[in-house]
Amino acid sequence: MPVRPLLSWADPSPAGRRATLSAAAVALLVIGAVDSVTGSSLSFGVFYVLVVVAVTVVGGPRAGIAAALASAVLWGTADVITGRSQITVWVDVWNGVTRFAVHAIVVMLVTALLNALRSARESEARSRTFLATAAHQLRTPVAALSASVEVMLIQGASPAHEQLLANVAGEANRLGRLVTSLLRTARLDQGEPLRWETVDVRRLCETELERRRPLSELDWVLSVEHGTPTTARLDAEATQEALANLLDNARRHAASRVEVRVRPDRGGIAVEVTDDGPGLPSGFEERAFERFVTLDGRGGSGLGLAIARDLAQRQGGDVIYDRKAFILLLPHVADGRSVPRGADQPSGGGRRT
Repeated sequence: MPVRPLLSWADPSPAGRRATLSAAAVALLVIGAVDSVTGSSLSFGVFYVLVVVAVTVVGGPRAGIAAALASAVLWGTADVITGRSQITVWVDVWNGVTRFAVHAIVVMLVTALLNALRSARESEARSRTFLATAAHQLRTPVAALSASVEVMLIQGASPAHEQLLANVAGEANRLGRLVTSLLRTARLDQGEPLRWETVDVRRLCETELERRRPLSELDWVLSVEHGTPTTARLDAEATQEALANLLDNARRHAASRVEVRVRPDRGGIAVEVTDDGPGLPSGFEERAFERFVTLDGRGGSGLGLAIARDLAQRQGGDVIYDRKAFILLLPHVADGRSVPRGADQPSGGGRRT
């Protein structure tokens, strides 16, 4: 049966295993030779163990046992040469067996640890694959269901049927948003590449607010501090999605007003999203960013804030919660252009507070 490496970067080929064992053999011979000359038994015992661990990690448990046996022999030989062994040969043999047993235990512990790590990684990879596949497969039937319900509503039905269809349409839309969030989460876990470009952050915020004004009666306000850089080197789609998730979260909790404030932040840009709702409960500031955590029972999937933070962190930024505001931090400023003094008035109704 072929030897299976314990770590993904280990070379499983015969040539790789031979190179590993050759390097380990040379290292043990060098350590043994220096040990024989200096007589530092205790300190060189550490080096013997380190070589055994390295061989086990790269070459597997069989190679580790071979290195353990070789280290025990070389260690005992050094004892004899340096005169550290002043007792009977049987005690020397017992010392060698004890050292080999200790090294063998080290090999077994390292093997068990690395096997557990590999199993965890494989399980995580299977979970990610399942999540991506399930979300992708669910998108088509959800879209078909939504379209069918909309057609039935347009064609007309009895008031009772219309109410039922409206409920089905609402739940289908909610399911569609959940599937989209799951698919996005899976893509993030799989390391979806970013597409960098120069983004006008102010224009991006204005676009997102304009999309929401006709859909709700809330007062959507945008304000930009003077001196704030207007452009940054970002992934436009990822930044837009992160901001959209923060705005959707604010819409669910706001009583009458949502304000987006753009300001400079340590060489970058901070986009603060604040609403006049109750805010997060004390002590839940970080838990709100965990996946599938909902704190209000208002129909959220528990993925929006987690996705927003993940998208920001992949660009070198972050999303934090501070004083009732969710803050999107964008650190990559493309140039020195900024909003001139006097151009920081709020847009879209309402006064800046």
